[in-house]
Amino acid sequence: MAEDIKKESRGSPEEEIRELEMKLEEKKRELREGGASLPEEKELFRGVLREHGEEQEEEIRRLVEVALTKGIREAVKIAQAESPYILDELHDHLVDDYYDKLVALRMIQEF
Repeated sequence: MAEDIKKESRGSPEEEIRELEMKLEEKKRELREGGASLPEEKELFRGVLREHGEEQEEEIRRLVEVALTKGIREAVKIAQAESPYILDELHDHLVDDYYDKLVALRMIQEF
């Protein structure tokens, strides 16, 4: 499962910006090929950025599942290989989601 989660590391902010630029160009090409008129670039970028964020949220949800099935250390190891953002988001979700799941599974008691 860890192999399914591990994607190409975004590494630096510059690499993530390049990834977003490529997604923006891809979206423009798709719209042109489909015969649709291009919206304002800022609006188009907003949509690309929203999709990018959703991809990262899905990745975070999978990492929380890794934490539940293989342990927190394994999830953190994968997140560290991704980016500081993913690691920070994983931490936030573990504090909330992991705790809630442990309570729901009756592995710990809520105070």
